[in-house]
Amino acid sequence: MKKILSKYVSIFMATLISLPFAIASEPAVSKEESSVSYNVGYMSDYWYRGVYQSTSAVSFGADYENGGIYIGTWWADVDTGLEHDYYAGYGFNAMGADLYVGLTGYYYTDNFDSDYEEVNMGIAMGPLAVDHSTGTYKTATDDSYQYTSVSLDLDVIGLPLTLTAGAWGGDTLKGNVWTVDYSTTLAGADIGLQVGKNDDDITGAAKYKDTTFAVFTLGYSF
Repeated sequence: MKKILSKYVSIFMATLISLPFAIASEPAVSKEESSVSYNVGYMSDYWYRGVYQSTSAVSFGADYENGGIYIGTWWADVDTGLEHDYYAGYGFNAMGADLYVGLTGYYYTDNFDSDYEEVNMGIAMGPLAVDHSTGTYKTATDDSYQYTSVSLDLDVIGLPLTLTAGAWGGDTLKGNVWTVDYSTTLAGADIGLQVGKNDDDITGAAKYKDTTFAVFTLGYSF
């Protein structure tokens, strides 16, 4: 579950944040015992799915898991207010694969962005994971979208890197993004570096399209 729900359960994958980050990791497995965890994090810049959000941001999150069921929240400061996200779902195993289905809501103060909500699903087999989200903006209900990503964990060949290709699809939200992620733990802290490239069709401010970006993340879970 934590590998697939990267934004929320790993400080690194922001879009892989608590990175998500992300967006970034454990496979989705059903646990019999319940657990509660918390995380705090810092990002040098906040990018999500190849779309620029704000300059440096701090975040806080909380997660509850019980028998494959997960519920959580994630908060971050953005340039003109706060983002507060809520998510829930179920992770399970089937035919040797780890899968999940869930719901996520993204909400903002101070009109930073339109609120939007998603249905999420994903599957992971070994080092390969595929995630898909279908969402709708609450203040522009005709503006629905999809986002699909494919990630490859290169730890299988001894490299501490994750390669991800993502694609937006929709009437106005579109574009592709590619990222390379590195993460490690030092003195109990999660440290990450993400280097990414989006294309000239990516949604968002024009000056952040067709751009190469790099993000440093620092996080702690307890």
